[in-house]
Amino acid sequence: MRVINLTPHEVRVVDAQARVIRTWKSAPRPARVETDRVPLREIDGIPLLSEERTRAANLPDPEEGVWYIVSSVVSSAHPERCDLLVPSDLVRDSKGVVTACRSFVIMSESARDGEVVETVA
Repeated sequence: MRVINLTPHEVRVVDAQARVIRTWKSAPRPARVETDRVPLREIDGIPLLSEERTRAANLPDPEEGVWYIVSSVVSSAHPERCDLLVPSDLVRDSKGVVTACRSFVIMSESARDGEVVETVA
């Protein structure tokens, strides 16, 4: 299996002892979801907007044997895709900055419905 990072951040997976299992470099052209914001009104002088998200740009079509690491926003915009991995169980430093993850989640509709998903190697 091949795993491609489509986020703007290096993705590092660590085990329970914080040992690095695998690292993927940041993507030169990350997958991004566009948004359209429409002003609705103000609440105490603070703008209240409606936001519609579109499909992700720079997200390749599914390819057999390939998994893509993406943000939860990108994955949420494509619930039909079961090849999208979202970093999970995040590890943070003393300042709260994410430094690694311990696992990935699959947010697709088919995974939620209990369909078997091939194991990532």
